[in-house]
Amino acid sequence: MSDIQQLEQEILQDAQNKAENILKEAKKEADEMLSQARSKNKELMQKVEKEKLESQEIEVQRELSRIRIKSKIELENLKESLVQEIFDDSIAKIRQMRKQKDKRYLKALSELVILSGTILEGGEMNVTLHPGDAETIDRNSLEAEVAKKTGTSTKLNISSSEQDFINGGVISKKGSLTVNNTFNAIFDRRKEAIRNKLNSVIFKDES
Repeated sequence: MSDIQQLEQEILQDAQNKAENILKEAKKEADEMLSQARSKNKELMQKVEKEKLESQEIEVQRELSRIRIKSKIELENLKESLVQEIFDDSIAKIRQMRKQKDKRYLKALSELVILSGTILEGGEMNVTLHPGDAETIDRNSLEAEVAKKTGTSTKLNISSSEQDFINGGVISKKGSLTVNNTFNAIFDRRKEAIRNKLNSVIFKDES
């Protein structure tokens, strides 16, 4: 497993644990709402006259149906907001790791530079990073690694910019070709796949 995959797995595991706790509380509230509705309607049914029992039962079922629909809508809204919160938390964690120069982040960053250089098949290319990241990478070793993987002599022209790099990552350019491996772009590309994974794992009993 690559450093990037390990980092992503750790972030998603933290997010999954948080989501499961939130969902557990939401389900508890929904169950309590239905339980209270059933109890209330049971009391009402016991008080109605015999000839009105049938119509009262229909009203009971309507009320329960309305509550179920409301609970389902609220749960769907919770899912969407929770998935977005997970992505926001994940990006925030990456940004914090970048600021702290966490070793896992720095290893993942080097891997991204190598990956981008390999996709561009080596040679001379421009590599842009966050100013703080540009100071931490070993250009010579990265050039050697890209050259090894591509079989092409490689030169990395390192530059820095804060725009688009607040959350870290790298953008590599060679001629008209660009590889955007900023963490924002990476999460955007994987968002749907990760969303499906979260839905299948966290919300598997709610589909």
